[in-house]
This record gives sequence, structure tokens and C-alpha cells, in this order.
Amino acid sequence: MALKIIDGCINCGACEVECPYGAIFPPGVNWRRVQNKYLRFCEDRSVKDQFYSDTHYYIVPDECTECKGLTDYARCLMTCPLDVIVPDVEHWESEEHLYAKKGYLDKMYPLEDLELTC
Repeated sequence: MALKIIDGCINCGACEVECPYGAIFPPGVNWRRVQNKYLRFCEDRSVKDQFYSDTHYYIVPDECTECKGLTDYARCLMTCPLDVIVPDVEHWESEEHLYAKKGYLDKMYPLEDLELTC
């Protein structure tokens, strides 16, 4: 299943830096899916989903693989100082699906192309 960040996040940004697929966004920073890539947009705040947050970092479930096939444990969980990253039961995915998503993301774009900043 994907992960989510809950209230209590102090916005340290450690999770964002560690995420290999760029699935973690700062509070208030919007995203857009363009040709199967997620890009950051600072000004346009029209696309908001249940995982969007104006107050703390948030994870886009379509991009979260829980680091399956990369590490034994999700990198964001290892770096969060407050343990505010928890399973997102609303976006449950099997381990098989997470591996398939990783394969899809790896083919869509190289990891170094994900980082776009405002």
C-alpha cells in the first residue's frame, strides 16, 4: 500500500530528499501529471486530491512504491524523525502491484528527471 504523512509533521523535508520517485511534495506545492510524469507547479493550485496538504508534506500515491525493489524498507520511514508516515489504507496496493508500479515508473522516466523545483 502507499504511504501517507499525517498531522504532526514538522516539515523538516527529510522524507522528500530520500524519496527516489519524487512522490513527496512540500505543503502547499501543487503537482500536475503531464504525460505520466508528476511536475511541480508553485502558482497553480487547482488540482487537489485527498492526499494534498497545505500544512505538511504529502505523498502522491501514484508515485509511491514504498521503495520496493530498491531497499528493504521505505526510505521516508527511515528518515522521518517523528514517525508521522503511516500506511495509507485508502490507497491499498498489494506488494505485487507495488513492484509492477516500480517497473512502470522506471520505464517512464529516469530517476534523475523527477526533481523539479520552484
